Amino acid sequence: MSSATAHQTSESTHSQAATTTSHHSPIAEAGGGKTGEHSRIPTTDLLRRQMAHCGEYTFQALNKIGKLSPEDTGRITQQYLKYLNTVEKGKPFLDSLLFLYFEGWKRPEIDARDTILKLTRSLIAYSKTKTTHLALAHQTDTPIEFYNAYPVISEISRLLGAPIIQISEKDFFTVTCINPFTATATARLISNEIQHEIGRKPFSFVTTTDLTAWKYILGRHFGS
Repeated sequence: MSSATAHQTSESTHSQAATTTSHHSPIAEAGGGKTGEHSRIPTTDLLRRQMAHCGEYTFQALNKIGKLSPEDTGRITQQYLKYLNTVEKGKPFLDSLLFLYFEGWKRPEIDARDTILKLTRSLIAYSKTKTTHLALAHQTDTPIEFYNAYPVISEISRLLGAPIIQISEKDFFTVTCINPFTATATARLISNEIQHEIGRKPFSFVTTTDLTAWKYILGRHFGS
């Protein structure tokens, strides 16, 4: 298992994403206002911005590797950003890969798993980050006790669609998603939250899995 060490990007990357993209994963912003006794709950707006960063990186990366035309890149990016602004508080955000497939391309459900898997693998190769693909991610345990102890972290994973599939106290954890950029950003947010709790940042590992396994994990973890 490889450590998912994402590189910092500047805030200007967000505004320049329509024309340029690096090989680094999108930055995860610091937590929002403090809510509750122990945890800083990231606001809906912060998580929305995070998904916007991930979406822009995703579409630009697919453009760079020839999976998405420049015209479609701009069009679908704008559609996705518009969609994100309609998501109500407490509702999970649709990952940009799913949005691309079902809303941007309007393709059928029957081909979704294989096509999205190809896109996932392409993004892993492009991103240059240490990401492991786990075909059997759905066979991992559900960290119920950890989620119950840290509902803020559970909510971050649920809303961004990157569940925790492995946890060792607060020393290290593993997240998974169909999109390596989303998984990396979620891992950073979770790391920030754990660091706030215990004063040190845990090791984090980023993995991807296929659409079927991912949906199964989300359903088992969050009932969605």
